[in-house]
Amino acid sequence: MTKKQMVEEWKKIKFEIYENRPKTDEPYPSDVVKRRQLLLYAQVHLSEVSWAKKCKDLENERLHTDLYNSIMQNYYEWQK
Repeated sequence: MTKKQMVEEWKKIKFEIYENRPKTDEPYPSDVVKRRQLLLYAQVHLSEVSWAKKCKDLENERLHTDLYNSIMQNYYEWQK
């Protein structure tokens, strides 16, 4: 994942967390909570990609990139 791609992915996550949230004053339903948990996991893996890239650890970079992509795929398919 290039630096430009990572910046774009961080923008997507930030949008999903802060802008694309349910408008309610009540606690979120459990399915919404589980879906938003995926965003937290995605943040962790994206930061691990950044760290692995900084340390030039290609194996960990690939691992966390794959995990990040899998989590985001699950997140976006949840709506379907």
